[in-house]
Amino acid sequence: MDNKSRILKTAEKLFGELGYAETTYKRIAQEAGIADGLIAHHYGSKENLFQQVEIRILTDLIKKIDESLYYASDGLSSVLNFSKCILKASIMPESGFLTLLRCSPFLANTIDADNSGILAVCTQVVDKMIACLNQGIDDGSIRDDIEPRLVASVIFSTVFGSTRAKLLVQENILGLKFSDDYYPEIVSILTKYLEPAQQPAVED
Repeated sequence: MDNKSRILKTAEKLFGELGYAETTYKRIAQEAGIADGLIAHHYGSKENLFQQVEIRILTDLIKKIDESLYYASDGLSSVLNFSKCILKASIMPESGFLTLLRCSPFLANTIDADNSGILAVCTQVVDKMIACLNQGIDDGSIRDDIEPRLVASVIFSTVFGSTRAKLLVQENILGLKFSDDYYPEIVSILTKYLEPAQQPAVED
């Protein structure tokens, strides 16, 4: 692994473990075993390095989402596979998902840098979900009374909120723990939310 790649991978790890503010050039250089001047040489600024880390993680996630959609039979299964893909990525250390949670892409709005790269990738993710919802409305697998952009917001809030609770809280203030059935229950809730209402049986 060359220095540029080592810096990117180390920064991803530290952003996930420490958060944005506590991840400094010095910490990255120490962890990577390089001179801190190399970070500025390759990435220019911490803000730019952060964005490159987030773009890499999100781009990899999009590839996995696309693979999951290949196996979907209709719009509803596309939405559910999409959601399962995110949930699965959240428990895979190599996915960098913890960095997404601790350093949300939208943190880029608070730093003094061009955030168009991150926002462009985030837009791809949102547009894919909306396309899945529209597909489901068209093929009848998703109820037709929804507004896709609003529902996409609900789905992302539910899915990312559940991963944040599971990974960052572990046991919340109510003492509720997250068993192996937690993520499957999230998928079950989304299924019930999206499925068309069952028509009452017609009596003879």
